[in-house]
Amino acid sequence: MTREQARTKLKIHEMKSAFSNYNMVRMREALRYLSGPKLTLFVKIPFLIHTNLPQLPGYVQDLPTAHGIYNFQATGFFKEALSQGKLEEALVKAGPVEAPCVLGLYHIGSLGTFTQSPQSDFDYWVIIDKHSFTEKRYYNFEKKLAHIVKYSREEFSQKVSFFIMDQADIRKDCYAGFNTRETMIAPKLFLKEEFYRTFLMIAGKIPIWTLLPPNIPKGIYKEKVNGLLQKKEMNINREYIDLGKIEIPENQDILKGILWHICKSRQDPVKAMIKASMIMAHRFGSKEQSILLCDEIKKGFALANIDDYGADPYKILFDRVIAFHKENQPGSLNLIKNAIFFRLCEYPMVQSPAPGSPKKQLLDRYIRTWNLNPTQVKKLITYPKWPEQEKRLLEKTFVKQLSRMYKQISQGDELNFSGLGQTDQRNLKILINKTRERLNLSKDKIQESSTYLARQSYTFFLFRKKRFAGWELSTLEPKGSKEITLQTSPSFLGLLGWIIENRLYHRAEASMRIDVKSNLFGSQDQPISADALYLEFQPAKPLSDDVFEHGALWRKLMVLLVESTSSKGFSRVEILALNTWGELFESQLELDTQTRMDDRYKKIASQINLYKGKNLKLLFYQMSDRRDPDAVFRISQYLEPRFFTPQEKDPLRKRPLLDKL
Repeated sequence: MTREQARTKLKIHEMKSAFSNYNMVRMREALRYLSGPKLTLFVKIPFLIHTNLPQLPGYVQDLPTAHGIYNFQATGFFKEALSQGKLEEALVKAGPVEAPCVLGLYHIGSLGTFTQSPQSDFDYWVIIDKHSFTEKRYYNFEKKLAHIVKYSREEFSQKVSFFIMDQADIRKDCYAGFNTRETMIAPKLFLKEEFYRTFLMIAGKIPIWTLLPPNIPKGIYKEKVNGLLQKKEMNINREYIDLGKIEIPENQDILKGILWHICKSRQDPVKAMIKASMIMAHRFGSKEQSILLCDEIKKGFALANIDDYGADPYKILFDRVIAFHKENQPGSLNLIKNAIFFRLCEYPMVQSPAPGSPKKQLLDRYIRTWNLNPTQVKKLITYPKWPEQEKRLLEKTFVKQLSRMYKQISQGDELNFSGLGQTDQRNLKILINKTRERLNLSKDKIQESSTYLARQSYTFFLFRKKRFAGWELSTLEPKGSKEITLQTSPSFLGLLGWIIENRLYHRAEASMRIDVKSNLFGSQDQPISADALYLEFQPAKPLSDDVFEHGALWRKLMVLLVESTSSKGFSRVEILALNTWGELFESQLELDTQTRMDDRYKKIASQINLYKGKNLKLLFYQMSDRRDPDAVFRISQYLEPRFFTPQEKDPLRKRPLLDKL
């Protein structure tokens, strides 16, 4: 071996040791916060992927077999899982796995960081070589993973996701499925950066990125990798895998990143605010703040210590975004501090971290550094007790700040489609339209509840007419018997739409009741329940992002005719409208009860005619003592002819599988 070869081998050994040290520290943190059953599952999942035994979850009988993780039997996961059951004899009989499916298995996201919570998902990147798969083998592999997902949900109440990706595709930043077109609208650069920043090595080959120095100049990555691969004596391919480069983002990447986090703010505005701030720092921050976080973390691989919060990926992220706001956006400094406080306290189910834990140590450090007094800390930590209106105000403030970020970064540098391939143009159009939907705060649009309320579980909903005007929606406190008011609205359909928008009603374990003297009627004389109206709008939210390739079109229009209690005939009309983007809008129309019914029907039809669209489905209901069998017919006489022409085939809907068969 030459001196140069010896130096290279030593350097590779040092980098591998540094990464192993860091991975061990992160793994220790992941295990610290996993409860007993979920820890058992976490250890078991890679074992279930590797094996295919009838007595184990994930078994697929069909040939060809599709299981196995490269070099898995050398890992601690294999040994620990084996110690939990009596499977040695069965595994010996099965023999070693030939041509294992998985080249690398990595956990990504919050696990092993300060942001880990009991609600954290198990998200895995599963790297394969699709050239070693037939379509049938890939189908069997997907089936196996689906069995494991189902087992995890049913036996452990744990959400598990597997993202299967081809090693060659991922090198090129392509996230297409097996023999399918790419539909990924997330910014690819930041997706890979987050992978390198947060991944936990579970089993298989180590990403070759861990061996390379941080902050490699643009265009040098491939040269560095090829240099390592050409050193045959190192046999790099045996232990490492190339998952591709990661470089400093350009302005278009940053614009897409901000759009993406505006869309993601619906699920978690706190997380979106923090990650969008990280992206903004690449454009407007100092030189130190523009360095990729994954590279900054890589610098500290060898220095990471057990119980040392300084090595945590999110601690490094938090410090960066605080510094960025302090130097560049002081007006939003308190907002980002609130976001970080909540992120450390498991937002939206905010609670103080366990005493003595690194997470609590970091939070206490921030409290001291920010000079928060006991009253301020108490206010933040009691977030679950805030009024719903106050929770919504905070979340709207986060979204408005995200919108300001996009406006700031897009000045003079709008997103453009020139130079993009067909797939990238499509994905960008979808991203832009999803952002428009998210930021649409028009008066008639039904808005979402707070993230906290949306994660509660309710078993009973009561619609009650208020004494003078409007409606209120009541329920019972979760795990309690006290009745509370969830929402008020000028209309019954406004409350129903609010339930649909926020997915609060789960039919298997909940019920709805209307507390009024009138009955609810559909097309028959027998009264119906509110559940029937709810079902008419399912699914309300798009099942695919494909609908965002086009502008929003009206899809369904529910018309509720409400009879006056003091005079004969209908006195008002409530309308709930759904478009193809999943947006719900409500409106009301008061009718003059002194006029003839025919004039009222004409006015109702005029209101309906305002909703344009060729494939608009009309749904009529009545709230009255008795159903008027002629009302819908008489209204229809004044509707535009387009409501009665045969509906065209919806270009947004794909043919059902049974039609194809």
